[in-house]
Amino acid sequence: MSHPIWPVVTENLAEQLSAAQGGIVHPAQLLPYLPLSLALIEQTLDQLTTSERVKKQNQDGLVAYIFNESLNKASHTFNPRRCVYSDEALDEKAFTAITPSVRKKIEAELTNLAGNDTWPAHAVREHELVYLAANLPEPVSTSSIAGHSRLPFKRAERHLSELKRRGTLQFDSALNTWALPPLRYPRTVYSRQDLFIRQFPGAIKEEFEVRLVKGLSYALGILLLSLIVAIVARLPFPLVFFGSLIIAFFTFINILKAAPQPIPEI
Repeated sequence: MSHPIWPVVTENLAEQLSAAQGGIVHPAQLLPYLPLSLALIEQTLDQLTTSERVKKQNQDGLVAYIFNESLNKASHTFNPRRCVYSDEALDEKAFTAITPSVRKKIEAELTNLAGNDTWPAHAVREHELVYLAANLPEPVSTSSIAGHSRLPFKRAERHLSELKRRGTLQFDSALNTWALPPLRYPRTVYSRQDLFIRQFPGAIKEEFEVRLVKGLSYALGILLLSLIVAIVARLPFPLVFFGSLIIAFFTFINILKAAPQPIPEI
């Protein structure tokens, strides 16, 4: 049985990114290039720290991996011309570090992995929040991120706090602003990653839970309103109740089956 290539691609990408950044790479900087969760990225990079070549540090609240052989080298823009795995030439116009054939194989491996791993549930919100934090106009506040997110404010806030705790994002409590390590995450690239991740049921579980609660709340509100109308207007209660029950049912179904709204253009 052949070994999966996504960990090797992750290692190679991190090493080449670090070489362009003076030997330092942050896990979030790999998200624009691979449809992985942060946990998959970190567990792969953690294995490199068993050697003396790589060490893991906390720098100003951000988790960083230090590649000693590239430490203190002059920084330059990371703009790969060849695939980090196959060394084949890349499309110069594409924002990528891997060839389409390598991406296809990685996606097949991740599809198999999704059968017994919860990575899509984490990846979908990590990519969304990192994309928003990287592209919203500064200063990037909790409200601005939540206002563009598919998640309600409280859930978005909770996930942002989790990303801060694990060293993915920096938070300035005095200014209520969020910051990332330097990275580019174009809209077209994010859309491609998001489309792949969201094909797995686990990726949309949280949004389904939100729609479920919203649908039940609306349905209950309709039933309570019908009860008040029946009492105040002295209408036949059975007629009003069954009529409102039908309305509440279809309202609930429409909310539950509603297509997810795309993230607004930034």
